[in-house]
Amino acid sequence: MTVRGVILSGLMLALMTGCSNLPDMRRAEKAAEWGDVEQARQQLEKLARFGLPDAQVALGDLYADRDTPEDRRLALQWYRMAMKQGSERARIRVGKLYAREGNTPEQRAEGARYLRKNLANGDDSALIPLINLYLQYPREFADRDPLVLIKRARAKGDPAADYALARYYLLNDGFKAHLSDIESLCQPIAEAEPDCFPLLARVYMIQDRPDELKDLVKRAEDDWRTGEIDDRALYLFARWLSDDEAPQPQVATSDRLYQLLTPQYVPALTARARLIMDNTYLAEPDTVIKMLQDARASGDLKASLALARAYERGRIVPLNPEKAIQYAEEAVAKYPSADYLLGRIYKRGYLGEPDPEKALQHLLRAAREGYPKADYLLAELFWEGKGVGVNRRYAWSFSTLALRGGVERARTLRQEMAGSTPQALRDDAEQLMKQEVAFRQQRRTKDVVAARSNETPGGQPR
Repeated sequence: MTVRGVILSGLMLALMTGCSNLPDMRRAEKAAEWGDVEQARQQLEKLARFGLPDAQVALGDLYADRDTPEDRRLALQWYRMAMKQGSERARIRVGKLYAREGNTPEQRAEGARYLRKNLANGDDSALIPLINLYLQYPREFADRDPLVLIKRARAKGDPAADYALARYYLLNDGFKAHLSDIESLCQPIAEAEPDCFPLLARVYMIQDRPDELKDLVKRAEDDWRTGEIDDRALYLFARWLSDDEAPQPQVATSDRLYQLLTPQYVPALTARARLIMDNTYLAEPDTVIKMLQDARASGDLKASLALARAYERGRIVPLNPEKAIQYAEEAVAKYPSADYLLGRIYKRGYLGEPDPEKALQHLLRAAREGYPKADYLLAELFWEGKGVGVNRRYAWSFSTLALRGGVERARTLRQEMAGSTPQALRDDAEQLMKQEVAFRQQRRTKDVVAARSNETPGGQPR
């Protein structure tokens, strides 16, 4: 539901209950209608603090619409306040938020529990989020069968369930065996479920049907022009078409679709710039930098991160670590890879001399926010001992974490370390690694922003 719709529903409830603060609800609704989100927030916060559950839910929705850890924390805070007063609307929002954004198995389990409870109470809007959660994390919900829920949702005529079934085939290694089924499922509902466009494109690429693929791209373009799909749907389709995951990447097609979306849809500016950086024949370097600067000026922190990478690598622009640091620091609040980039700059001494303390600070933060490449550089840092002292226990522990995160080059480092790392030390490092994993899991259940601003050991390895 849109913010305006949520506020309107709260207004209607207030009308029925004779709430004495109706003028504030009206002002909030009017502010949202005019696009003045800040004014709407101020009015809602007064009512939310007064204790009106619908205002608390609406305020939570305002924060949930933003894509930052702090805003998600605030959304959860207001939802939970409404839940304490028995709001089922708040409960399902917490369930959906944790199903979509949960950082830990514990959060996702809590989200699933709320969704199941609402489903048991007859709220079928919990079906698809619960299905998606089961599909995305099958190991965490091994005792749950998403097909049961998919069949239930399909029986109710929900097109999202047809997409879920197609996605089920993709995630369970049954895609090639069900190509015709997936095409039949997705063809009629692509406008209602735009995530079907990449699935259909995958079918046509696997079956080498270029004409159908061309028609599908035109269909997406036409749908976008007529408003049947929004900017984000076309953007995601364009991004998938040139992704390494695509059986036959369509770089030129992605570039063309991005151009349709720019400059109005800012994420497409950044995506096109990154596409050109990987395929330099598409445009001149100056064009890339201008696109990224325009996207950055519009508030896209991905553009800041891309600029940091460009100046740190020195591929399409001259190497400039000062600019790389400037742009990375802009993006660091949102993207762990920005901390990783800063850690790499300080570790390698791009400013003249290595700064291992700053490298450790940024790499540890990136690693603890789920960026395993940082674990690898931490292992290197403690193995090399340049400025922080050699610590084979830490090095072995972080190399284990890097391997667990899929960083294959950590295997080579392990082979180098193996000869001088006795079994007793490896066992000790294994225990340290388990403590670090537990610390990270605990940390992720807490306020992410507070943790970032108050980094103490566990702020340093013990």
